[in-house]
Amino acid sequence: MPFFDQIELLCQAILEAGRQEAEAVLEEARERAARLVAAEEARRREVVSRSTAAVQAQAHLEARNLIDRAELESRRRLAQAKEGLLADILQAGRERLASFRQSPEYSEWLRGRLAATVRQLGGERARVVANPEESRWLTPVLLEAVGKETGVQLDYESDPEVPPGGFIMVRADGRMRYDQTFEGILRRQGEGLRSELAKLIWQTG
Repeated sequence: MPFFDQIELLCQAILEAGRQEAEAVLEEARERAARLVAAEEARRREVVSRSTAAVQAQAHLEARNLIDRAELESRRRLAQAKEGLLADILQAGRERLASFRQSPEYSEWLRGRLAATVRQLGGERARVVANPEESRWLTPVLLEAVGKETGVQLDYESDPEVPPGGFIMVRADGRMRYDQTFEGILRRQGEGLRSELAKLIWQTG
């Protein structure tokens, strides 16, 4: 089986989760909104039915105001449900990334991403900066293997300020760097991913 970028696949999985979950969650929100509006409509009918001819016009007006407020409230609740769903899906994606680090595929992803990043940066030497936890995967053996494959010498640097998951690669002259940490990847893809998720959720509503 050819190697696929697991982060890209994860983003697709997040979108699929959004597609699957949005309908169920928003259907519940729509039902709550419909019940709210129906309750206010019933209240309006009750007010009107009890009204005399003299006050009926005023009763209609008051009931209409109640219905308008109920409709506004239902739209507000629906919007909150959508925002909550979007936040939940993105958080689930972060949690899946964290668990991905413990999977056998993570080492393969690191090797592929290291080689691809070296080719993007160019040069003959580069530093691989990562959280100390990453030394478990970013071993001298791995760096040497990628170095031989790409013809670039890779030096490892541990930095607790770098978030766990992935690495930052800096060209030896310091003029170029590429953030390949999970946080960096999510930042780059996050806005587009959020936009796609929002589009899916809002379309269902």
